[in-house]
Amino acid sequence: MAEWAELERRIQENLANAPNIVTLDVGGTIFKTSKANLLRVEGSYFHALLGSGQWKPDSPDDAYFLDLDPHLFCRVLIFLRTGKLSASDFTDFERGQFDSMLEYLKLNEVGAPQFQWDSKALVPGLTLSNDFRTIERLSSHDGNSTAAVVKRPLVEGRQCRIRVDACHGDNFCIGLATISGCNVSPFSRSNLTYRCNGNGYIYKKQTSTRALRQIEDGDVLTIRRGPMHVEFELNDGPPQYKVELMDPFEELFAVVLLYRKGTKMTILD
Repeated sequence: MAEWAELERRIQENLANAPNIVTLDVGGTIFKTSKANLLRVEGSYFHALLGSGQWKPDSPDDAYFLDLDPHLFCRVLIFLRTGKLSASDFTDFERGQFDSMLEYLKLNEVGAPQFQWDSKALVPGLTLSNDFRTIERLSSHDGNSTAAVVKRPLVEGRQCRIRVDACHGDNFCIGLATISGCNVSPFSRSNLTYRCNGNGYIYKKQTSTRALRQIEDGDVLTIRRGPMHVEFELNDGPPQYKVELMDPFEELFAVVLLYRKGTKMTILD
């Protein structure tokens, strides 16, 4: 305990002694920002940079060098300053690089929305917008579904709310699949372990359990994970329908299957 207290004391002392204006050399581009801005997120890379005492400025003008893309790093500073992050204008490549940067800087848990559609798993015929939270089917109906997967798993105690912006009938479904199920191509309803069809019927694998009413434009479907069950709720309920988990420890990802052109859905949180 004494050693830990001493370490904490040294970190706080180093942070207090760091200059109020910090200069960063990011890939050859100079950025200057306040110490308070860099330390806004507890436990980030910048806390270690300024608080550990292990790093000193190593570029001209007393700058800390970061081997990162300066174009993308601008968004990091905006996020730290405002608490808001937008990457809707990024290409898929830039988004991947930006996600890696947030992870490197230990900002990935707070820097990105809780849920987004995974652009890397996107199939032809679908388009993303609204910071990767809105998905729409552009291709014509050909009898086959197109699937979209949420990037992060739905863990116990969390929920994913998906708004149906346009459905053009009930030929769609929203549910949860394991990572192995997500990797199956072509994707079909059978890959979803738990799902709610557009007509409101809730399935566990291929067995129908209970039914909500038919889902319409503007409806919001909430999928909530408990310790032993998955809960489906329409427009904040009631009712809420619980489906017992086949494996309480399995990793599950939210997935939508869209069959008709113009079907559009948005992740709310």
